[in-house]
Amino acid sequence: MPFHQTATFRKFGQLITTLFLAAAFVFAAAPARAQDFVLKFGNQTLNDIQHEYMKVFKTELEKATNGKIKVEIYPASQLGAFNRMLEGLRLGTVEGLIAPAEFFAGADSRYQGLAMTGLFDDVNHARRVLDLPEARQTINAIGEGRGFVTVGLVPYDLQMINSKVPMTKLADFAGKRIRVLASDAEQAEVKSLGASTIPMALPETLPALQQGTIDGVTAVIGMYNTFRYYDTAPYLLDTRLWALISVAQISKVWLDKLPPDLQKAVRETGAKVESDLHNWQVARIQADRENWIKNGGKIATLAPAEQAEAQKRVAEAIQPLLAKDAGLKTFYDKIKSLAATVK
Repeated sequence: MPFHQTATFRKFGQLITTLFLAAAFVFAAAPARAQDFVLKFGNQTLNDIQHEYMKVFKTELEKATNGKIKVEIYPASQLGAFNRMLEGLRLGTVEGLIAPAEFFAGADSRYQGLAMTGLFDDVNHARRVLDLPEARQTINAIGEGRGFVTVGLVPYDLQMINSKVPMTKLADFAGKRIRVLASDAEQAEVKSLGASTIPMALPETLPALQQGTIDGVTAVIGMYNTFRYYDTAPYLLDTRLWALISVAQISKVWLDKLPPDLQKAVRETGAKVESDLHNWQVARIQADRENWIKNGGKIATLAPAEQAEAQKRVAEAIQPLLAKDAGLKTFYDKIKSLAATVK
């Protein structure tokens, strides 16, 4: 090969090497792009405020992070039973989970304090309480050391009893088997009304009601409507003795892996969406009541004297629990005192 051709090939090789090194430097220096992180967000319900929270959270967080966090939502226990999701939350294999606070009582008994009687008059009162910085700090502190970070607090509704036969007075609770959440507080409260309690996971509840394993369920009207309970058990007793407050948790293991700016976005987005979602829920509760009646359901209340007696019974029922659990009592008393400031 002539010398000038050899020199040309040498220069060409040097140029290719230079371009390759330059490209490698550019790609190495470029920041990681969209969907660097995935947040799998689960819950147990469908087409309710918890599901809506996940959808709005997804939209707002992906926008706030320019797509660097992709949120995948899994309603209706698609990620497994609650205990499995909770374990995943601690391990970082499930990045987000939203559920009523008392579901987390197995991790820390203080969570059930939010479902104890005597705190919230209605969902609007609950929203005012949860918007207080001191209340929020008190609740958020529970998750510290438990493997998750609280990013959202959402009043779901006040409790109702669903049943296959009418229940319109306290005497009707006698001999009834009522599905409850597994928290000590809810079991004590329902027992004080005269019924026996059967803790049961949500996916098992409607079949158990249909088969006669249980006579009734304590939950909220949104859940009853979503799963068409009016076809099996059309009667609701609106006792409103305690509230369900949904808590949105993020895995601390997963959150700690994020750079500071993305951690900040996750925390801020969780609280940012609460106000609009509360307005959505207030309208939804009214729509759920109308839909229940439209589908043949009935809604009853206790007579005033019986309502007062029911309130007295459930208030007395939680006292032994508070007496034996100093942490729970401190938490409950704190939230109750804050609630009194925004009546």
